[in-house]
Amino acid sequence: MRMSSIRHLPLREVANSLVGSRVIVVFLIAAGVVFGYRTGQFPPIPDVNLPVLYGLARWDSGYYMGIARLGYGAFANNRAYAFLPGFPLILRQLYPLFFWLDTAPAEVMAGFVWNLVAVALASVYLVRLTRLIIGPEVANRTLALLAVYPSTFFLSAIYPEATALLLIVASLYYLERGKPLVAGPLGFLAGLVRPEGFLLSVPIFVKALSEKRKLRMILASIIVFLSALTFAIFSYYTTGSLFTALQVTRAWPICSIFCFTNNPIFNLPFMINLLSIGLATLFVVYSLVKPNASARTFPYYLWSFITIAIVFYVGEMRSWSRLMLVLPPVFWAQAEYSLTHPRLFQGLMVSYAVMMCLATILFVNWYSMV
Repeated sequence: MRMSSIRHLPLREVANSLVGSRVIVVFLIAAGVVFGYRTGQFPPIPDVNLPVLYGLARWDSGYYMGIARLGYGAFANNRAYAFLPGFPLILRQLYPLFFWLDTAPAEVMAGFVWNLVAVALASVYLVRLTRLIIGPEVANRTLALLAVYPSTFFLSAIYPEATALLLIVASLYYLERGKPLVAGPLGFLAGLVRPEGFLLSVPIFVKALSEKRKLRMILASIIVFLSALTFAIFSYYTTGSLFTALQVTRAWPICSIFCFTNNPIFNLPFMINLLSIGLATLFVVYSLVKPNASARTFPYYLWSFITIAIVFYVGEMRSWSRLMLVLPPVFWAQAEYSLTHPRLFQGLMVSYAVMMCLATILFVNWYSMV
């Protein structure tokens, strides 16, 4: 699929379960705004003056919007360096289009509209990629699972997940179509949107080991990896340290798995994320070790396993489900296994849908799901 062909996408490709689920997400956002129960604590950022959609701007949204408007110097103690510039740059370019709104509402509207476009394009690339390497039935089930995944609302919130998903699946699609020098720059951009994006270099490098055109594949993997170095150089020139992002992230107050095991908190945000990463790990590991494992998908499952392991040990526990959104193999594994276990697929769909409804309403009402 060439980039120019995006303009002529058949309606049936865009009219899919993932895009359709955005209607449900907006409905849940509205329901949460009108009928939700607040935490009773003062929110970390004020609500944006935009009816209903202000519920999309929660928690880290304030940093992305602030960086888009004022740059990285707008926040004390270099805290903004915990967030990459890709998504704020998109907001910065788009929010002036909504000139009749104040700046903050315009940023939310720009982010919402852009995320709709990104989700639509990502769904097309994801379906074509999955059909190419696994099959059409798995492709349809992959979209359905992603549509009701507990954290799917982040694909509409003022967060970079929709952008990261688009760039990752587009990169993998062009890689599978034998265009590594297109895949590399797309992966590089993904690495400037999400911190774990540079790990996309792993499957590209692993695939290079068994490909004839090794040099181009290795070059593509290096290009993707350079995204991490690029932001480090930017932080050096603006703060005097290559490791500002790492230092800020390490100082950020989080509840990791070690915090949870020392002081278990069995509330909804923790349980939803624990169940999400548990299922993701189970199915990805099974896809790696099963007797008839495909050599074509092995590098992608390996990449997902490495990413999940890193997220599990050093990530914020309440972000686990969100971080799974940009790992297509997490959904491939569940979709492929469910082909021979239809009741499992039904159970996953119902369970995920219930958790998605709960998680969305919790997020809107300032319960931490990040």
